[in-house]
Amino acid sequence: MLRFAALLWIVCFSAHSTASPKSAADPRIITAGGTITEIVFALGAGESVVAVDQSSQYPAAATDLPMVGYYRELAAEGVLAFMPDKLMALEGAGSPEVLEQIAAIGVDVRIYAKPKSVDDLMSLIAELGDDLNRQNAATLLQTKIQSSLPVKKQLSDTKAVYLLSAGDRGLIAAGKETVPQLLFDYNGIQNLASSHFGFKGLNSESLALQQPDFLVAPEHVVRGMGGRQAFCQAAVLRLLSAAQECRLLVMDSLMSLGMTPRLAKAIEAVNRWEEVN
Repeated sequence: MLRFAALLWIVCFSAHSTASPKSAADPRIITAGGTITEIVFALGAGESVVAVDQSSQYPAAATDLPMVGYYRELAAEGVLAFMPDKLMALEGAGSPEVLEQIAAIGVDVRIYAKPKSVDDLMSLIAELGDDLNRQNAATLLQTKIQSSLPVKKQLSDTKAVYLLSAGDRGLIAAGKETVPQLLFDYNGIQNLASSHFGFKGLNSESLALQQPDFLVAPEHVVRGMGGRQAFCQAAVLRLLSAAQECRLLVMDSLMSLGMTPRLAKAIEAVNRWEEVN
């Protein structure tokens, strides 16, 4: 609390004595949550962004900006150090106490619901467009995304599972109401973890009985386990022929875990893998 009080004094003094007045049309923005950051940049407001969180790995311009930590672990000091006018964050960012501290300085704190469907994504784009006064850009982005989405394929015999973890503690797989489920749905692929919602544990022996045709995992998880071969050789996957033959699709983490303007690209990545393999 003493650290926050000290920073509060510094921020207020600096804002009063050194900061030049800013136009309401040109706010200093911090974005937290890769989906939020990607949409803000897609709407053409990237030049107003002064810092992002660690999950904001796209576009490349965002990765050149200072980072304020991971969006779920925001600290008031880290955010306020950049003297933002707006904090635009995905739900789950920081704690209520931290967000209250940031708002108490006069920062416009906006929290947005995490999109779980295409309709949710369209709504989020519209909401961000309104908040950034970029309604026309939002409409154009919505049209671009909608027109790029393919027609959903009929359900086929192909089976797959998206793994967020395949370590010593077992499997964590993407179930219903997740982006991986949506990617499978568009490609007519059976999700072998669709018996649960969100990301939850999956019994490895039960999965072995169903034998997925291929596995999908986010790039940061595969990299953290030492690469493709190391991932496929995980003990918890030893009973899967897909792991034994390393039939593994490694996907961009944000694109496959978050609902972003690159949704059509994510769908195509799964489709291309299925066709080639």
